[in-house]
Amino acid sequence: MKSYDNTQPLIVIHVPKAAGTSSRKFFQHWYGDGFLHHYYNESKGEMPEKHDLFGLHKVDRPVVLHGHFNKLRGFGTEDYYPGATQFITILRDPFELAISGYFYLKKNGSDWKDKSRIPSEINIESYLIKAESRMLNHFPREVTAANYKDIIEEYFIEVGITERLEESMKWIAYKLGMPYEAALLGVHNATNRDQEAPGYLRDLFAERNQLQFDVYNYAVERFTQQGSAPDGNSAALHCRR
Repeated sequence: MKSYDNTQPLIVIHVPKAAGTSSRKFFQHWYGDGFLHHYYNESKGEMPEKHDLFGLHKVDRPVVLHGHFNKLRGFGTEDYYPGATQFITILRDPFELAISGYFYLKKNGSDWKDKSRIPSEINIESYLIKAESRMLNHFPREVTAANYKDIIEEYFIEVGITERLEESMKWIAYKLGMPYEAALLGVHNATNRDQEAPGYLRDLFAERNQLQFDVYNYAVERFTQQGSAPDGNSAALHCRR
């Protein structure tokens, strides 16, 4: 993966239901008034605001843009910021992502202007039988079976893993030259589940969403190869380089 270039703005892709709300606290703390957000206003049906990223960014006052970037809905990174070249994201097991997304949409969608995305299925089993993963809609470039490794290596500073969130945030802090503060870590925006997803559905879901699992598994493998995240002292030394 690429190294952080502090002369260029950074985009953090918040894949829905993949610890983006939890990680956001770190970026807000690190970047202060250089923290910008990119979120579709579901209740009003309004597109995200477009920022002058390159005009706002300064080495002594860097900016980071954090949010949902969905190219199928018209607010992907290439739609808004085609010149952006460095990204961070956190991925989650696609099956668990779909389950969490189902309960989130069911709980919150009633207040949205566009209700077409709310699952119509009565239960989670019916939903998962035909559900398609939307994880890759948020990537900075079109993802295929032939290029997904190249996209991760060429565009991302770090790809964290939701199931290893603490270690992921330590690595992100280290690679950005920022201090890691454990007190910022927490579980936020979690949605209660009132149903269990039958285990047999995982294989069926994976068959229909093989590319998403290939991307996730590669990210996990790549993350694991890094070894243990640096401790606070190592990150502090890196921060002063």
